[in-house]
Amino acid sequence: MKMMNLSMLVIAAALFSPYSSASSAEDNAAFNATLAVSGLKLDAAVLEHQANPANGEMLANQRCIACHGEAMLKMMPIYPSLKGQKAAYLFKQLIDFKRGERTSPLMQAQAGMLSETEMKDVALYYSQQAQAKIK
Repeated sequence: MKMMNLSMLVIAAALFSPYSSASSAEDNAAFNATLAVSGLKLDAAVLEHQANPANGEMLANQRCIACHGEAMLKMMPIYPSLKGQKAAYLFKQLIDFKRGERTSPLMQAQAGMLSETEMKDVALYYSQQAQAKIK
């Protein structure tokens, strides 16, 4: 029982802690393993999708940068920087917005335009970026 509780704690920490370690970027295997045990109801195709950070960068530059880019973050400190956060955390937030489990009309609209595989691409891309230093 103790081992199971410890395992669940480790999984919860990996999923819900927003920041990745500075020493290494989260890779697809770790990302997919975390999602597989996250409790999110996801299609097998989404779980098996190998996130493409290059596609994530393209999508982030089209959809996310207006609010989450460094220029806007300087003007609107209530908007979170996405750089360096854990991929599974970012993915879950996008899923929650798309499914209406988190409410923000702007974010629900943005997440609603992304497929779940595109969300994985964006999440992995941002997880591999150095944390922004906003002043």
